[in-house]
Amino acid sequence: MIREGDAQLDAGNFAAAERQYRQAVAALRRARPRSLKALARALGRLGHVQQKRGRYLDAERTLIEAVRLSEQASGPTSLEVATPLNELGVCYKYLARFAEAGPIYQRALAIIERRVGHVHPDTASLYHNLGGLEHAAGNWARGEPFARESVRIRIRTRGRGHPEVASDMAALAALLDQQRKFDEAERLYTRAIAIYERAFGLEHGEIAVCLNNLAAVHQARGRPAQAEAMYRRALALETTCLGADHPKVGFCANNLAALMLKRGRLDEAEGFCRQAMTIFRKQLGPRHPNLGVCLENYAEVLRRTRRGKAAAACARRAARILGRVDAVNDESVGITATINPLFARFRLAVQPSHIHRVGVFAEEAIPGGQRVIEYTGEHIARRESRRRWNPKRSYLFYLDSYWRIDGAIGGSGAEYINHSCEPNLRAWIGRGRIWHLSKRRIARGEELSLDYKYDWDLATMPCHCGARTCRGTMNRPRQARN
Repeated sequence: MIREGDAQLDAGNFAAAERQYRQAVAALRRARPRSLKALARALGRLGHVQQKRGRYLDAERTLIEAVRLSEQASGPTSLEVATPLNELGVCYKYLARFAEAGPIYQRALAIIERRVGHVHPDTASLYHNLGGLEHAAGNWARGEPFARESVRIRIRTRGRGHPEVASDMAALAALLDQQRKFDEAERLYTRAIAIYERAFGLEHGEIAVCLNNLAAVHQARGRPAQAEAMYRRALALETTCLGADHPKVGFCANNLAALMLKRGRLDEAEGFCRQAMTIFRKQLGPRHPNLGVCLENYAEVLRRTRRGKAAAACARRAARILGRVDAVNDESVGITATINPLFARFRLAVQPSHIHRVGVFAEEAIPGGQRVIEYTGEHIARRESRRRWNPKRSYLFYLDSYWRIDGAIGGSGAEYINHSCEPNLRAWIGRGRIWHLSKRRIARGEELSLDYKYDWDLATMPCHCGARTCRGTMNRPRQARN
């Protein structure tokens, strides 16, 4: 039955594949003696097809069981565990549970790299998904290095004309167009569509994703007619390939709503808003950020059609939903709790911290005097840094007297390192880069920490590091100069 399900999945018959996998799971649960490996594999396949159908809550339950059984049958660091972990991360991404998705992806990546190496298609898939997670969380600059690495690995392992390369190109383009790097994004989308059309023909779901995103580029570049034509073709393709209630259909409908709103075609905008909201409520839940974005568009439709009271209520609901995002800055960029291994010299992980929210922990022993991780982010001038300063969640690092690095935008994960009055790291600045160096040997499982040394004349920032010599504040004493 698993083989029959695989055949249906390869043919794009997701409903038939799900039936086959369900039958396989049921048969394996009844079997005596029970094979945990076979049952875990069947559950992983079932979770995969549920995820493909946009039923992320169902897939989550299935994949959690698949991970647990794979760990029991094959061990926690086996390749059999990495596959359902990766699928579970996809579910959490679409459910906007970004801080849960990130560590799961990173655990899967560590397993894959340890077992098959860095230059491998499965490694490329994890970098692809990490980039996609940052895209969903709104941190496009942070996702770009992940996406570029996935393209680089995939081309080396699959060749330039492979459909998986097209998928990686489209994912990179999606991060670039949000940063207004439109020329490169448009080239990548066009190349990806050409690869898909050669491989699958003109009527494939992956082409619809590229068309939807390329339409957004045309819209941003002031080409509304081309954007509308592409959105409509993408919506028709996704509805045919995925079904009318798939979240990707909702994404495209919401994009069309925004375009119709901008073009003053309010009746059409309202229809697309209602379509998207219905899908998002059903498939993603009443508190999902995508519903909040859609509600913002709908509120604007209501306002412009002189339904002011309903518009105000809709806008308040949107604000409540979007205000729940666990964000790293005031622009609602979500926390993904990931470390970019391209900027780290040791295995690190983001976990809940007793000091504050989340912190960075060593997953292997780190000798003293070593470069541990580079602090990366957006380079901004002093004036912009003053505008962004928020003492509750600031990731600004002084590079020199004029430039600052905002780790909330494009950070490596070093921005999650918490303050301590007895830190095990120190900052080193040279040639326009910031590295965190180990002051002493750091044990496996130990949280990394840095003395923030906020200026004494800033508002007092309480410290909760718990060190024996804790001074009670993250501000340096008035007499201290270093």
